[in-house]
Amino acid sequence: MPLKTAIKWFHRALTASLLIIVIGFVILNSDGDSSAEDKLVSSQQISDSTWLYVTEYSGGGTTVSNSYRYYLSGKLEGNVTASLAKQVPFLVAANSAANVSAEGDTINIKYSGRVFSFSNSVVYEANGKTNLPHINFQVSN
Repeated sequence: MPLKTAIKWFHRALTASLLIIVIGFVILNSDGDSSAEDKLVSSQQISDSTWLYVTEYSGGGTTVSNSYRYYLSGKLEGNVTASLAKQVPFLVAANSAANVSAEGDTINIKYSGRVFSFSNSVVYEANGKTNLPHINFQVSN
């Protein structure tokens, strides 16, 4: 009988310690939405209904370099960074020097540098119309 009691207490202690570890992990990694800390670097109209917005995120501290997030959207009014925080960037890169132009429904992007993430499926609303542009992305190092 004492062996069963010891196993029960060991199981309870192990379960409690694992629960504490999981709760601590969730608390430490729930820093909120990092897009809310972005600052607007540039906004550029690239076609009649399409605007390119670039934001800078510098919340990584001194050991992490800044990253730049690129968004396609219609013209945004008011608090632009709050509106962009609700969207997903199509490009996250190490610098803000991308050359972006539009020809019809094709967005041409020429970029030189480090790319952290890229998505060619961008959907945005402009002038009450949903847009799904084709993205032609060229990168060089």
